[in-house]
Amino acid sequence: MSRISLDELDHQIIERLGRDARVSNREIGREFGLTEGTIRSRLKRLLDNKVIRVAAVTNANRLRNPILAYLWIEANTAGDIQALAEHLAALPEIAFVATMLGRADVLAMTLVENGNDLTDFLHQTVDKIPGVRRVRYSLTQKFIKHDYRYCALVD
Repeated sequence: MSRISLDELDHQIIERLGRDARVSNREIGREFGLTEGTIRSRLKRLLDNKVIRVAAVTNANRLRNPILAYLWIEANTAGDIQALAEHLAALPEIAFVATMLGRADVLAMTLVENGNDLTDFLHQTVDKIPGVRRVRYSLTQKFIKHDYRYCALVD
């Protein structure tokens, strides 16, 4: 997919939707002094070109006992890294996967509500993925800030 250039209005629309994605095209148009049709066509272009995606996001602070686990995974060999990352990305429990340089080969993130679920997931699922040599993890203690507008979109 080719990249498109964004102008100031595109950035303003994205910023406005970042505050409230349920706002109507008419309301955005009113705020910016533009027609609803102009906003609708701009949004269609942004969505069609996968510049933005409208999605519901879980507020982790509203969960009973949220634990965001960062899984730092070492692969057996460099040749195992891509397949390992793709296997992790296919798991519904995993919300984020990236290959890394440095302390681990792959970083994966998952959100759970209790330590027992995390332990079971690590031992029954992650440890059994071909190519996994070692899994280290870091657990969140308390959520301070997460700006959901900066989540990466991947195809």
